[in-house]
Amino acid sequence: MLLNRPCRRRASTYFLVLASASIVAMAGLSALTLQRVRLRGSRQDAALAQARFYAQSAIDLGLAWVEQDPDWRDNRPSGLWVADMPVGNGTFTLEGIDPGDNNLKDGNYDPLVLTGTGFSGPARYKLQVALTVSAWPLTCLEVSLHANNDVVVTDPSTVDGDQIISANDVIQAIGNCTIYPASESVNGFVGSVGPGPTTFPITPRTMPDPVTVFDYYREKGTWIPIDSLDTVGGVCTIADTLLSPATAPYGSGETNAEGIYVIDCQSRDVQIRDSRIVGTLVLLNAGTGSAIYNSVNWEPAVANYPALLVSGSMDLAYTKAALAENGSYNYNPPGTPYEGVADMDTGDTYPSVIKGLVYASGDILTDKSPIPIDYSLAQMHPTVDGALIVGNTLTLANEANLDVAFRSVYLNDPPPGFSISTYLRISPGTWRQVVD
Repeated sequence: MLLNRPCRRRASTYFLVLASASIVAMAGLSALTLQRVRLRGSRQDAALAQARFYAQSAIDLGLAWVEQDPDWRDNRPSGLWVADMPVGNGTFTLEGIDPGDNNLKDGNYDPLVLTGTGFSGPARYKLQVALTVSAWPLTCLEVSLHANNDVVVTDPSTVDGDQIISANDVIQAIGNCTIYPASESVNGFVGSVGPGPTTFPITPRTMPDPVTVFDYYREKGTWIPIDSLDTVGGVCTIADTLLSPATAPYGSGETNAEGIYVIDCQSRDVQIRDSRIVGTLVLLNAGTGSAIYNSVNWEPAVANYPALLVSGSMDLAYTKAALAENGSYNYNPPGTPYEGVADMDTGDTYPSVIKGLVYASGDILTDKSPIPIDYSLAQMHPTVDGALIVGNTLTLANEANLDVAFRSVYLNDPPPGFSISTYLRISPGTWRQVVD
């Protein structure tokens, strides 16, 4: 039986109302669900923000400990510094490690990586930053040449260079000698110093401690036994060789990644000639006849490290004649990790120069007396491109010409042993979130 039209109209209206009510109910349920999701997300965001804040707090605590405790390397060894410390509504942990050898105690110049992890409810945030050691330089690094006592130049020797030379006592010009760079001294000048301008008195320049300056290199260096060196006429000699981070022809042959090699000379003379050295050579207890002569090409393997450190005195008697392989020696073989094109041939030449910092705790002089007669006729013309620091007196004699050039790397980033004090600073660009 068919419904009449009024009944059908009422039924249609009923279904429309029912459908509208369902839609409204569903919308209400969706709104409640969305609100719950938003609330849950907001709580998660808040927890994550708190966890990040706690991670930052952990690192701030580590930075404060490092700044306030001068013995922090002994008191806080590499590893976990703090575990589950309560803070606010959560906790944090803190790690401090040496990324190099995982030992913060073995060197005041070792870097530090701080990692803070914050926890808040289910949220976890890990933050990390790296710190490196910076130093206030000794003022002797402000000039190209400095002697803690006198600078003595004799007739007809010359000094040339692009920066100031200075002395903590006097600068002496004996006879008809020439000093081209500007000269500064604490107690004045003797003789006709010039033609470079002169200044005195100056504040004495600070110098490295003649004992502790070697400590870092003793710890980090590879030791070469004195008896493993060749002997020429009874003198321990480094000659016709390459010494570098990849090549160590003496002793056990153990190499050093930073090119630091240490020899206890035991008061015996050590003489160096016709060699290429890429590294820092440390001569402890050097004999009075120790010398560098003929030709050398020398630079540190680490840019701001010294080239040569001597406990004792050293004769710089080398010449400007190029270091030549002459078909006999390869000073740049394949596998060398430093600048230059490695090759198999033996026809290359290298300028005779020490490009780096040279320091002796005693005297530095130019003297032909310890040099074998076969080499004594060559004109001494030592060139130091970096810094020449003399613990006592520098003496130029026997028609020697000395060229000294200033390299700012040592002033801007002083090597271990050549700073007044050290401090840790945050390395730019190292703040980062760690995801693991």
